[in-house]
Amino acid sequence: MTEITRSRGGHVEKSALIPDLPYFSVVIPVYNDPGGIRQTLDSLVRQDYPVNYFEIIVVDNCSTDHTKEVVLEYARGSPMIRLEKECSIQSSYAARNRGILASKGAIIAFIDADMSVGVDWLMRIARSLREEPGDYLACGVELSGNKNTLYEIYDKITGFPIRLYLGNDHFAPTCCLVVHRSLFMEQGLFDSRLISGGDLEFGNRVFESGKHQGYRPDIIMIHPARSSFRSLYQKSFRIGRGLRQLSRFYPERFQYPDLRVWNPVNYLPSTPWNFISSGKRNEIWKELSFIEKFSLYYINWLLKLAKIRGYRAESPRGSGSDFPPA
Repeated sequence: MTEITRSRGGHVEKSALIPDLPYFSVVIPVYNDPGGIRQTLDSLVRQDYPVNYFEIIVVDNCSTDHTKEVVLEYARGSPMIRLEKECSIQSSYAARNRGILASKGAIIAFIDADMSVGVDWLMRIARSLREEPGDYLACGVELSGNKNTLYEIYDKITGFPIRLYLGNDHFAPTCCLVVHRSLFMEQGLFDSRLISGGDLEFGNRVFESGKHQGYRPDIIMIHPARSSFRSLYQKSFRIGRGLRQLSRFYPERFQYPDLRVWNPVNYLPSTPWNFISSGKRNEIWKELSFIEKFSLYYINWLLKLAKIRGYRAESPRGSGSDFPPA
């Protein structure tokens, strides 16, 4: 039992004696997103968790705007916040690795800039780890937004099916991942060469080692929904590039023939019943008209083509690739 202090909106207050809690390092990669990092830090400095039991490490991936100044502004008022820089590699995974190496917590919790969490986020994670010890834990993610564009609706319906990710592909998105430091010491860090899919590759390493991959959907993290076709397209294109990189760096574990082979069938839309069954998992689906559902199905097809295009962009003739042909 130790006398500790709690963080309340960045202010330090005395607290009663409570049982020992794990020390958390919260790692946030950021690039050119002053508004997003402000939103995230606002929620983190209000954590109902002992202020001397966690640190917040923001890793700037060589931003060209005033993102760094925003972080330093928060750091002046909250001693648990620290700014690190990763300018040698333009990669969110390289930034996360920098944060891991700079951290001192036994438990490392990742969150993306522009996300937010409730005041009891860290306390709920600590309680979960006490009830069910483990080295790899995924939190739940809810998508927020009120623009009500078809693209936002699409993102809310299809985004972050974490239970399926864990069950089928053995990984959790990095934005909601909690990892014990010892697991990084055992398995190594994220592969910073990857533009996307570093969470997939790391998760598969963990799964193949026989470690349990936990999931707590009740520990909610809020992620803004993408509300434009451009943002959805860029994400799908980036995922496609990452899948190609995975198939080159780890051919024994990752192969994607549906994206690789020039077969006209690969360019057809997904089967309607697969898309419908996916949509039905979300409460929004039943509120939509037939036209809206068909439009979402059309968007899904366009994004499939974007992923194929991203995959093929990593060929020798693609943009910025130095990989030999697949």
